[in-house]
Amino acid sequence: MEFSDYLGKTVRVEFINGRVITGVAGGMSYAPDNDESGEDELNVWTNDGRIYEVLSSTLASIQVLEPAQSKKRFPLVAASL
Repeated sequence: MEFSDYLGKTVRVEFINGRVITGVAGGMSYAPDNDESGEDELNVWTNDGRIYEVLSSTLASIQVLEPAQSKKRFPLVAASL
């Protein structure tokens, strides 16, 4: 999967150093746009308010825990003017 496939989803990320974080994938940068590392980067917001930058080279695995939030559905209401 591409990092863009995880946007808006709750994910569990395991780094190659063994550290694990859980949060919402809220943003990303593609390698050509990432001047610092030159790699794809996924931003993960955790419940404690931290933002982690996940680089493809530091990633051991990523798992989707919850799908993206679905839009609320409202009943169709017919109105006449």
